[in-house]
Amino acid sequence: MQQQSQPKNKYLYVLSDISDIVASSLSDREILDGVLWELGNVIDLDACWVQKYSPVNKTLMLVIQHGLPDEMIKELEAVEEGTGVIGAVVQTRKPLFCNDISADANYRWESAVKNGYLSFIACPVISGGQLLGLIAGSSTRAGIFSVNELKLMSAVSSSILEVCGRVKSGQEDSEAASQQDEITHTHLFLSALSHELKTPLTAIIASTGLLIEELDKKQEAVLLKLAQNISRSATSLRNRLNELISLSKNKDESYGIAKKDFDFSMLAAEVADQVLSLAKEKKQTLNLEVAPYIKINADDQRIEQVLLNLLSNAIKFTPENGQIFLRAEKDGNRLVVNVQDTGPGIANEEKRKLFVPYYHPSTDRSGIPGLGLGLAISKQIVELHGGAIWVQSEVGKGSNFSFSLPLHEK
Repeated sequence: MQQQSQPKNKYLYVLSDISDIVASSLSDREILDGVLWELGNVIDLDACWVQKYSPVNKTLMLVIQHGLPDEMIKELEAVEEGTGVIGAVVQTRKPLFCNDISADANYRWESAVKNGYLSFIACPVISGGQLLGLIAGSSTRAGIFSVNELKLMSAVSSSILEVCGRVKSGQEDSEAASQQDEITHTHLFLSALSHELKTPLTAIIASTGLLIEELDKKQEAVLLKLAQNISRSATSLRNRLNELISLSKNKDESYGIAKKDFDFSMLAAEVADQVLSLAKEKKQTLNLEVAPYIKINADDQRIEQVLLNLLSNAIKFTPENGQIFLRAEKDGNRLVVNVQDTGPGIANEEKRKLFVPYYHPSTDRSGIPGLGLGLAISKQIVELHGGAIWVQSEVGKGSNFSFSLPLHEK
């Protein structure tokens, strides 16, 4: 009985020390560093770490670690929900331990085994039902964890709730700094862009308007349709440019939504028609698979903007002779739209950043830079409609950008 109480007493002492660390005036990182040091010593962990959870991207990001090899650091920098052993903790929201990850098929962790680790323990950090992060550790010895260690981890996770809610990962800090520099350059670029493009755009819109009148009189149906496409695209470009300039000056990413009933199927066909020439230039095939007459209540100009952005990106990043698919179908009381391509795909570490303002994917994939606003704007537009937007992609296997909208059918 005395032997059983010994670890419990030891754990009570370490919890008291951890409480003192959390209540101190140290920085968030120093607090977590101290907590990991105490925890690692008392449980004899060879590696331990804390990750912060992003509910937007459903991803765990590494905040701080002790003892992890480079391979595992890289792996734990961004872990999607449901991916591997760590992702399983995120998905179940329950603490767990495994005393032999080399033999237990449920908790097999190849990179950990490769680096000599045999046992693993992890506990989610949860506040009010919301996942904030994860605290975990590994040992090169098998069979060292029990319910007592799991209870200790749970108590420690409760102690660091507030810190996990505040702390940023090192990756987030460096990204924020570089992002701020990029934003500054982008603002300057947008101001110059406004001056350079507004005058020729106005001339294009005015000239195309006169051309449409003449072609309408002569009943030149094919040429009239082309001229109308030019006019519509130029007007849309001018409106988007004005929004970007406003965003640049005011740093305001809010957009007005004016909803009305309209036929999404017709809008999808019109947008596909607008980008068809871009696809043909790259000898790509644009496939439209949209059910006829899908009535939705939304801002047609904003939804057009989302479709144009997704289709333009698909064409831009897909090589010659590739395939682009625009699909839309009803799913219960929602409309689900998919823009799929046969491009190079997107790495996991990039997927979680795609919808962040001013971020653009690595130019190493395509050689084509971007302002990094299109997907962020699209995300906000979709969410203002009560919808959601997401991406599924694998390097070498193309990408599928999807969004859903409420149908509001009467």
